[in-house]
Amino acid sequence: MDNSQAGQAARCPVDHGGAGATGTVIPATALPGSKKHAVIQLFNYWTRPQRYIEECRKEYGPRFQVSIRLPPRAVYVLTTPEDVKAMFTAPADVLHTGNGSATIEKYTGQSGLAWLDEDAHKKRRKAMMPSYHGAALERISTAIPQMAERDVAAWPRNRPVPLHSYIHGFTMHVIREVIYGPQVPKRWDELHALLLEMMRFNNGPVSPMLLHKMPPRLFKVLRAIRPLGLDRFLKLRDQADALIHETIEEHRASGYRGDDLLSTLLGVTHADGSPLTDSEIRDEMTTIFLAGTETTAAAIAWSFVYLARHEEVTERLREEIARGEDTYLTAVINEVLRLRPSIPQIIVREVKKPIEIGGVRYEPGQHLWASAFLLNRDPNLYEEPDAFRPERFLDVKPGVYSWIPFGGGRIRCLGDRIALLEMKAVIREVLTQCELHVSDPEPQRARSRIVVNVPADFARVELRRRVPSLVGEGRG
Repeated sequence: MDNSQAGQAARCPVDHGGAGATGTVIPATALPGSKKHAVIQLFNYWTRPQRYIEECRKEYGPRFQVSIRLPPRAVYVLTTPEDVKAMFTAPADVLHTGNGSATIEKYTGQSGLAWLDEDAHKKRRKAMMPSYHGAALERISTAIPQMAERDVAAWPRNRPVPLHSYIHGFTMHVIREVIYGPQVPKRWDELHALLLEMMRFNNGPVSPMLLHKMPPRLFKVLRAIRPLGLDRFLKLRDQADALIHETIEEHRASGYRGDDLLSTLLGVTHADGSPLTDSEIRDEMTTIFLAGTETTAAAIAWSFVYLARHEEVTERLREEIARGEDTYLTAVINEVLRLRPSIPQIIVREVKKPIEIGGVRYEPGQHLWASAFLLNRDPNLYEEPDAFRPERFLDVKPGVYSWIPFGGGRIRCLGDRIALLEMKAVIREVLTQCELHVSDPEPQRARSRIVVNVPADFARVELRRRVPSLVGEGRG
């Protein structure tokens, strides 16, 4: 046993050699974790999210607790494939995910899919699924490369810029296709700009706070402190909501009903046969505007952080793109998502009925958090886990419970296939049009942006116009 293993054994009360063999089961409250106040833990996590969570595993072992929410409460972190599998496959009435979306309530409201559980979640998800698969996916997959070509052509050249903001604009265009289909709202450009401006609030320290649970006096104080951005966010949200409601009515009045998400939502009914209200439709739309853009934008930004610093990978990709293939590109994307899962800690599950996972008993009201970041970098699962090695995914399919950038179980991301198409299209387009240059050879550290992690410098890269050097090189 090395020193780190010895340290874990001394701190963690669970027999990591196999609780089932000894029959020992401990209460979750006995798990180790920092005794620092939640404000300090939240600050540490917000300013250095990945380093903080790595330090916790190093000190406390693969099962530990943190308190990084306000009001303070413990969250129990799971980091092994066995524990993650148990969480993902638990019955719907044992673990709920609705309250796990509390951080993004300021965008989503509380009536959408993200807040539903059990039969209500299953029914709503089934109703929405056709807007992400089948004919809808074919339509979206045709539109994505065209959007990528147009958007990337307009990105700045020959000067370092934070690519994240431009990438986020692209992902918002794709989500427009998902939500509205070919019926582009008349005021889409205005709504597009409003949504992007509103989401800049996610870079600030107030964004992860549970505003809907905050005492009115504290809420008022925070809103009055203008540099925090809360007042501006709320005003932008009101403007965006007004435009979203306008697009709902515009879509309804047009009589158009396709496989787009808004058409689908206009046809969804409650158990009593009543249609969704415009407020409920708005909640579903804003959930997708947020979750469907922030996550993919972060993943694409991280892709360029790595590609700009690994010339051999970039050149191999260009050669493959010229041949019209994407095997290596798929491996590159899988590796980026392993190292930098957009949501590093999967949506919290709230325990509704007692459950035992890995020798630990969790009681109703407690919260479980599967760490995609720690799982995806487990040295027991991946050789040289911190190294960028796309080759590890050549002819190897990622494990269901050892590679979880899209979550898993009943609430696995509905738009995962769309996100992969977006990543491929933008990488192809940028590498075809541009050379990548960075001044800092070291990979960027991460910073928090509401529930996602983005490069600290927002993927500051210089794009230089590229003249293809190979005969016949171009679009495959």
